[in-house]
Amino acid sequence: MKLLTIIISSDLEHEVAEIISSHEVDCYIKLSEAYGISHRCEGVGVIGENMPWEGRVLMLAGEQEGLEKLAESIKQKVFAREYKPCLRMMLQPVDKVWM
Repeated sequence: MKLLTIIISSDLEHEVAEIISSHEVDCYIKLSEAYGISHRCEGVGVIGENMPWEGRVLMLAGEQEGLEKLAESIKQKVFAREYKPCLRMMLQPVDKVWM
């Protein structure tokens, strides 16, 4: 079992939630009050010291293959924009689950 953590800017929340729903995920956790701090934009240079942005953190548990397909779908959709959105995804092992 793996844990997919998705960190996105708040403006992408509904779009990413629709992608997750289309992959028939049973459930996930959404942390609504998250803030990122940007210091640089790749290729642009410094954008301001400690520039905050409102974010969301989504966490999903599942099998690696399904989570990788989901992450690829999110990446393709989100990075098709004209600007570089705030998106980070991490796939981590899960040692044990209590339910």
